[in-house]
Amino acid sequence: MVTKSSSAVVIHAGEHLFKVIGHSTITGKITLTSDTFRVADHDWAILYYPNGDARVVDDQFSSIFLKLVNAGEDEITVCYSFCLQDPAAPATGEKHIYQSGSQKFSSTNSAWGRSNFVSKADLSGCLDDGCLVIKCTVEVPRLMDDRQEGDDNDGVIVPPADLSKDLANLLDSGLKADLTVKIGWFKRFKVHACVLAARSPVFRAQLCGAMMESRESSIRIEDVDAKVFEILLHYVYNDRLPESMDETTEETTNMAQHLLIAADRYAMERLKLICESRLSKALDINTVGFTLDLAEQYHCQQLKDCCLRYMTRNSKRLQEIINSEGFAQLTRNHPQAAFDILGQVIALLAT
Repeated sequence: MVTKSSSAVVIHAGEHLFKVIGHSTITGKITLTSDTFRVADHDWAILYYPNGDARVVDDQFSSIFLKLVNAGEDEITVCYSFCLQDPAAPATGEKHIYQSGSQKFSSTNSAWGRSNFVSKADLSGCLDDGCLVIKCTVEVPRLMDDRQEGDDNDGVIVPPADLSKDLANLLDSGLKADLTVKIGWFKRFKVHACVLAARSPVFRAQLCGAMMESRESSIRIEDVDAKVFEILLHYVYNDRLPESMDETTEETTNMAQHLLIAADRYAMERLKLICESRLSKALDINTVGFTLDLAEQYHCQQLKDCCLRYMTRNSKRLQEIINSEGFAQLTRNHPQAAFDILGQVIALLAT
């Protein structure tokens, strides 16, 4: 019996765009971590230090590293690059390109990068409305066997779906945008009417129905803050919230409240539930009343249930919650609901 085989090096490649919102306002030695992305069956993340990695560099330079999230005992040889997207030409422009040589990632060396990435003086030319977009490209060479026909290992390697990345690039570049959304007197967003219509039944009726807006090249939106609408647009095109919303802070909690209202307005149920989830994780004695008021007004039953469970976990804090400003607001806006909630809480505590 004659058998034959050969080997070939196959390059598995992928890229990730990491958008840092509010870069100009970031202070202190903090680390920003991108969403996890997958290349060559491994999970990766970008670690970015806007004011430098305090261990190895002063605050005149930003630092950036590529991290292997699911590092094991085996070494993985990787080539990677970082660059900044040029706001003047986001679709094609790249600045401050750093290309690594071959690096071996493992559990003992899970992150590689550059301490002196870009100076603060050079960063200013890459910011667009205070935002910075970092592009990371990862290439992983692998030795693949080319076996005989019929071998179980024969097959075509299919990369993961990248539709959301392509849609995000459309938003960032403004390519073929056919609609301008006006917020207030100064803020303008170039968008694609068909994308908005596909993601929101309210936009669909507004842009594709008999309304006057369906025949216009611009629409004006009232009673929505520009920053809130910017994050809503990020979700429309990316199907996720930006990395800046990952941490639970007073600012992100306030944003989640406003974003929930916008999601309800445009009938974006999944985004509304994401906001409910974020708010449920930020409950405390001072906020639970405000959150209940919001849940009652916008019919967020799951969020309301989370608030009730929080109130019944510790009977000692119930009086503090009742005396809080948030619960007073709930009582003013929804007196019957506040009475019913107290009845439910007391009944649950008695069991």
